[in-house]
Amino acid sequence: MKNALLLVAMLLAGCASVSDIDTSKADPDCAHSCTANYSECLGKFTLFPLMAQHQCTDAMQLCVQACPARGSVAATPALNSSQRLANLDDLYKRGLISKDEYDAKRAEVLKGL
Repeated sequence: MKNALLLVAMLLAGCASVSDIDTSKADPDCAHSCTANYSECLGKFTLFPLMAQHQCTDAMQLCVQACPARGSVAATPALNSSQRLANLDDLYKRGLISKDEYDAKRAEVLKGL
């Protein structure tokens, strides 16, 4: 019985993983920031750790998607910036980033226009 519970716990824990998130194409500083936010998110106490892990992983996925491409110096297209702002807004509404983080990232995206 203990082994079965342990196996189920390991399988469920493996469902929410950042291993599928490709940060290699994202700006290194931005990807690092996303990773730091992910670690901070996981460090918060919660009554439902698996749900929290899934939320943290979803937040990291959105964060990486909102990052500019690695080595890009030109402004990103308006549609891409629009999607980045929408993703950022979603992170903030879900309570996964603070107001200060939201404002800083929003200003960064708008500066790139």
